[in-house]
Amino acid sequence: MAGRKKLDRTNLHARVAPKTGEKLKEIAQALGYIHGGEGSTGQLLDAIALGGIILIATKQSPNAAKNG
Repeated sequence: MAGRKKLDRTNLHARVAPKTGEKLKEIAQALGYIHGGEGSTGQLLDAIALGGIILIATKQSPNAAKNG
């Protein structure tokens, strides 16, 4: 029996607020990015990075100036 095919993927780890992970899964599921029966944050992030989803800021983060 052959092993599972390896996907060309990168692991990304981030420190976020306690409820952010679940909220991102909810957003992913609402937009149709689903894997294993729940929202796929990886697919959601891929779509954002590739321009399939455009983010619009509703307010400027106090850290935005530090990142530019």
